[in-house]
Amino acid sequence: MKLLLAALLVLNSSFITDNLSDRLCKDNEEIVFSFKLTKNKKVVSICKDKKERYIVYRFGTKDSVELIYPKSADQSSWKNFKYYSLHRSGGKSNAAFGDISLSFVNDNIEYSIYHTWRSEAKSNEIGIALKINKQVIKLKGEISSQIGALQDLDFSDFIKNQAEE
Repeated sequence: MKLLLAALLVLNSSFITDNLSDRLCKDNEEIVFSFKLTKNKKVVSICKDKKERYIVYRFGTKDSVELIYPKSADQSSWKNFKYYSLHRSGGKSNAAFGDISLSFVNDNIEYSIYHTWRSEAKSNEIGIALKINKQVIKLKGEISSQIGALQDLDFSDFIKNQAEE
C-alpha cells in the first residue's frame, strides 16, 4: 500500500511539473494567469514577482519568448496595465458570469488578455484580443491549459480595478 501511494505521489508531481514546464514565469515569480493558444500552441503567461515587486506579460515558447512587456521589471510595471474585473458567483435568481481582462499598449497595438464566462449560456473563453488600427483580432486559448486566474488580481494592492470607477 505504501509503495502504491509513493508511486501515485511521484506520478502526480511529475504531471504537475510537466504541466508547468512550458510556462514562461521565472523561479522568483508566480503564475497569475497562463494558457496555450488553440491555433499555434504558443504560451501566454502573466507572471508577478513573489513579493509583488512587478508584473510582466510574456508570450512565445520556452525556447523563444517573442514578447516581454514591460521591459523593466520593477514596481512601475504595475502602472503599465489596465485591469477590468466584473464577475459574480450566481445563485438561484442570478446567473454567474465573468468579464475579466488585463490590457496594455505596446507599439500602438492594444493587447487584452481576457477570461469571460456565462453560466446560463454554458460559455467559458480565454484568449488575447489584439486591437490594431480599430480592427480587433481574437486569439483563443485552450481552457484545458489554463493555470491561475486573472481575478486573483482583485486582491492586489498594486493594480486598480477599472470596473470599480
